Amino acid sequence: MINHISIAVNEPERVANFIAELWEGYVYPFPPAPNSFFVLANDGKGTALEITPAGTVLVPGEGLPDESDLEAVTEEHEAQFVRSEFVPRYVATHININTQKSIEEIRELAKREGWRVLVCNRGGGLFQLVEVWVENTLMLEVMTPEQTERYIKITDPKFMEAAFADTLQQHHPATDRVLPNELSLIG
Repeated sequence: MINHISIAVNEPERVANFIAELWEGYVYPFPPAPNSFFVLANDGKGTALEITPAGTVLVPGEGLPDESDLEAVTEEHEAQFVRSEFVPRYVATHININTQKSIEEIRELAKREGWRVLVCNRGGGLFQLVEVWVENTLMLEVMTPEQTERYIKITDPKFMEAAFADTLQQHHPATDRVLPNELSLIG
């Protein structure tokens, strides 16, 4: 289970409020990174997004704490948010989230922000989602309850085994599997 993920955007507060509106969640300051926000989904699972300014990166801390002392203060050893001069326009990182909102509500919210939005039928119609381009640079896949239900069905290991039966020569642990590059079912 993914509990939270960090993304970097040009207008963190604006994006945080957009995500909170999709989730009917809450926005809080995120002190570890200046001008950053923590969006809580309010789903009872702790699902959240950390939204930092574009150009913010994580770097490892210095040294390691005493491994025998699990109660030691570790702040100096922990990852730190720092600013980078390099800010890519597009990144491979994207997020797929679900919402209780309808396709039309998602479209309206994205259009209000001036962001690209379209309904996509991934994998030749295998599943559907709403593609929202946050700030027209970061892809956010948003699923309605109906779209989420279908996604859960097709990501069941039994479904995946059947879908890739021809590709998988023998049953091996997932770590031993390498699928051909031409497969493109993942959104």
